[in-house]
Amino acid sequence: MVSLEIPVIGDRDVLVRVSAAGVNPLDNMISRGEVKMIVPYKLPTVAGNEFVGVVEKVGAKVSKFKVNDRVFARLPLDKIGAFAEYVAVNENAIAKVPEYLSDVEAAAVPLTALTIMQALELMKAEKGKKNLHFRRYRKCGSNGHSYS
Repeated sequence: MVSLEIPVIGDRDVLVRVSAAGVNPLDNMISRGEVKMIVPYKLPTVAGNEFVGVVEKVGAKVSKFKVNDRVFARLPLDKIGAFAEYVAVNENAIAKVPEYLSDVEAAAVPLTALTIMQALELMKAEKGKKNLHFRRYRKCGSNGHSYS
């Protein structure tokens, strides 16, 4: 374990005290150097891509959040570090956590939500249009459902 300085925030950043962080396969890939072609992380580095926490400080130009807001995010690829006690992140990269989610549940949401959004974009999904189609295949045992 290493002691780190509390991050300095910019005008549009918030300082968040992390209460929970999601752990996913991407973190393992980073630790093994498997994503260096995409993002050349210098190891060792503080890992962690998604987190939940409470805003402790806001930058001078932050308008969407205030101290004590409970927030979550998937950190930008060039600024990971959700396994630290504090993270500094641009206000446009975070969202308020719905009250019905615990911190542990909320920490698991951001990267999964991003993956879903990217899939829907690739599919050119539209509201009201049937977007996902699952057909019954006897060999693999799936049911035939259609979701909008």
